[in-house]
Amino acid sequence: MAEGLTVGRREGPKDTAAKPSTTLELLAREGLVEVTRQHIKAGKVFYLDEEAVWKGVEFLYVLSGLLSLKQGEGEVLLFPGDFAHHHGLAERAYFHVREDTELLLVSSPPTFQLMRDEIDDMRSLGQSVEEKDAATEGHSQRIERLVLATAERLGLSGEQLILLSYAAYLHDIGKLGVSDDILNKPGPLTEEEREEMQRHAADGARILARKAFLKQASEIVLAHHERFDGTGYPRGLRGEEIPIEARILAVADAYDAMSSQRPYGVALSKDDAREEISCHAGTQFDPTVVEAFLAAVRALDV
Repeated sequence: MAEGLTVGRREGPKDTAAKPSTTLELLAREGLVEVTRQHIKAGKVFYLDEEAVWKGVEFLYVLSGLLSLKQGEGEVLLFPGDFAHHHGLAERAYFHVREDTELLLVSSPPTFQLMRDEIDDMRSLGQSVEEKDAATEGHSQRIERLVLATAERLGLSGEQLILLSYAAYLHDIGKLGVSDDILNKPGPLTEEEREEMQRHAADGARILARKAFLKQASEIVLAHHERFDGTGYPRGLRGEEIPIEARILAVADAYDAMSSQRPYGVALSKDDAREEISCHAGTQFDPTVVEAFLAAVRALDV
């Protein structure tokens, strides 16, 4: 082997981080350069930070899949072989993952460590919920996809989509404080049990607010059981008093709960679940959100 040449093999040890939608692999680090491979599932949104937050160099190369980059009123598509790079951005650049995508990122340290720490935090919190309530396995990943598809139809973009993604993935974190007997009860809850269950929205918001990057998402989690007619909890917000992100999350959460097998009920068919959502437009749910949501689930065929 040529002197000074380092060879890496796919089966060799790697520094990695992963959650259901994203995997990172640190392929190399040498001086002021890191090379990271990323696998990101379709439907996700990610960003490159502005110079005020991150002053390093980043070069992003698309190995496979399809990305779109919002620019002004339009967007640019990035196909395999396309790339983007910068050495300081005036504002965040948001990328939408249109197909499952593999990227190569060449950047200044400690890019990988920062991304890994955030992913590890998200994965740890998400796993805690699924270990606590096995009946909801996969629930958060499914509704994350649904809320982003709905939000785009409603014109949300950029930071709103990022925060909505975080909130969707971690919206049930407050269930860590709910007893197993209540979570797994097959029949109706008593008034006392219902009160304990309803505390999970506020408890979840408090847990997320402890992490700086999740503080804004915690407000969405706090409000995701409010109802459009004002009869929800924990604050009895009504109509547009409820953040739009929480109104979207409420619809997606209810739809997935109705169409999945749970201890307290039999799963509805897709058609029946859609009909239930439609019937509660204007009372439980924002009618505009319902319209966008139903269009999204039909397009996704879920």
